[in-house]
Amino acid sequence: MKNTLLLLLALLCITSVAESADKPPLKLAIIAPVEPWDRQEGIEAFRDWLSEHYRVEITWIEPATHQPTNETPEAERKAYYQNPPAIPDLAKAREADVIYTALTHVSLNEADSAEYLKLLATKPIIGGRRCHHSINLRVAKDGRTQGAAMDAFALEMFGGKYAGHHGGPIRFKEGTADHSIVKGLDELVKLSLTDRGYKHVIADDVKVLVESHEGQPQVWVREKKGDKPRVFYFVHDPRDLQQHEVVRQMIARALFWATERNEADYRND
Repeated sequence: MKNTLLLLLALLCITSVAESADKPPLKLAIIAPVEPWDRQEGIEAFRDWLSEHYRVEITWIEPATHQPTNETPEAERKAYYQNPPAIPDLAKAREADVIYTALTHVSLNEADSAEYLKLLATKPIIGGRRCHHSINLRVAKDGRTQGAAMDAFALEMFGGKYAGHHGGPIRFKEGTADHSIVKGLDELVKLSLTDRGYKHVIADDVKVLVESHEGQPQVWVREKKGDKPRVFYFVHDPRDLQQHEVVRQMIARALFWATERNEADYRND
């Protein structure tokens, strides 16, 4: 009898592993910033770590050029803002199961502005530091193309709006340390953020997981809102992704939470 039970358990384990292996990989689109405005190598390191530990199919998307700096010649600056260059392959994000966007410090042309806002409105979103501000959009309104800031869409798309810098250590918001995204990741709130935290205005329907000691939201989730899929936002700098395993674990969990999938089914290890 004992041998029979052991055999049945072994068969169940084999079946479970086989079923997990049969699932198609998670399709992730990463929309990354470009230097000199952010530290892209931290996001690249996360991409490589994720590919090592999970069955994922990653589409990497980034602007062809960065926003002008103070050293950019005036003629080039003017040309950039009058007609921002297209982001190559942005439409490929339509095929993704979930989008991780860290896009920031960039201007989008009218076509890309419409595409990007539609992606944010219709896809599960992992929002990385700075993605809810510092983007210039060109949107059609009343038959005309007008300039708009990402801040105007931040509450709707990400559930929170940037309201300034904020220093200090972080902690789990009371009653949220058992959320599936952060449960057991106690080291997360023992880190010092590589960059400062933010002040935020947040929507009524978000759940804050991590806050500053002064009560400013730093990491939050939003469940489905009508036709809008789940959203997760985190304040950690790309350097935190590169340097700390616990931050990478949190974001990986968020990917599967946002898509309502079982993380264990996609692990390679």
